[in-house]
Amino acid sequence: MARTRPFRIVLIGAESTGKTTLCEALAAHFETVWVPEYGREHWEKKIAEQGVHGEIPAWTDDDFVHIAEVQKSRENEAAARANRVLICDTNAFATATWFERYAGKRHPPVDAIGARDIVDLYLIACPDVPFVQDGVRDGETIREWMHIRFLELIRGNGSPHVLITGAYDTRLPQAIAAINTLLALAPKPAPTTPFIIRRAAEADAERLGHIGVATFVETYGDLIDGANLSAHCTNQHARSLYETYLADPTCALWLAEHAETGAPIGYALNCTPDLPVPLEPGDRELKRIYALSRHHGAGPGRAMMEAAIAEAREQGAPRLLLGTYQDNARAIAFYTRHGFSLAGTRQFRVGERVFDDIVMAKRL
Repeated sequence: MARTRPFRIVLIGAESTGKTTLCEALAAHFETVWVPEYGREHWEKKIAEQGVHGEIPAWTDDDFVHIAEVQKSRENEAAARANRVLICDTNAFATATWFERYAGKRHPPVDAIGARDIVDLYLIACPDVPFVQDGVRDGETIREWMHIRFLELIRGNGSPHVLITGAYDTRLPQAIAAINTLLALAPKPAPTTPFIIRRAAEADAERLGHIGVATFVETYGDLIDGANLSAHCTNQHARSLYETYLADPTCALWLAEHAETGAPIGYALNCTPDLPVPLEPGDRELKRIYALSRHHGAGPGRAMMEAAIAEAREQGAPRLLLGTYQDNARAIAFYTRHGFSLAGTRQFRVGERVFDDIVMAKRL
């Protein structure tokens, strides 16, 4: 399944470790947006108010709740505009840890907000660079404590993280490498194939035979000896047999074709049931449904199954049945996802080889 949200990269660390500069540079490198630290903006506003009212600003519990909520809100808003990754300068978890630094204890409401943080990777900026006082920061003496506390908490909850160390000019390459590694290791979206599904016509008999042979050999080539495999394909995938199916008004066939080349990549066949299980009046059988393995999970199989189910319903069938090799776990899982369940067993002969199949049925 395709990923529907950006990877969230959160930079945390003690003061004066280059987080903000790094966030800006990372956002530029990955052509995305970043979320500034709201706590600093809030503190600067408090200092400005001090100048107006002559009061000494002090942190309150409500300040930290407010900061955590606004930080999370801005982060979620920015996620809708992010290009694959979202760069965040701190988050609500870090806000709760800063409260701990000031109050000497955790703040449960802020921790609760932080528990809802979505983080794919923490980049922890280490305090092994010179401290620069900008008139707002607390001071150099607390940097080591903050760094150690962040590490304790991050390692304790098992969050993925990378330490960013050394001189300022080495930190951006480290951070880029860490993010690229995350992206490289992330599950890839399911492949897609540009395809069309259409009802097969009389002129398609030869194409149906070709794709029938190709998919059968691909599926059973490692289970059936060459002579029996060849004989089965000659008999069961002959052009004349598909001409018979196409001429039979009780049969419905579909071709899956590559939308760009027109090459057949799969097919499906509905017909009157020929299965050794108790039948209900009007039942339909999905006698064959195959797609070339390179297109598994890419859409054609699902589209053909939907077409076969729709046709059976149009015919007023109470059930759609099918048979499949009992050890074909992938096919059984596919059928189960589409609502089929076990209805019986049968044996399927290919030359001298007998296969044990299961029969599955979907109530329509």
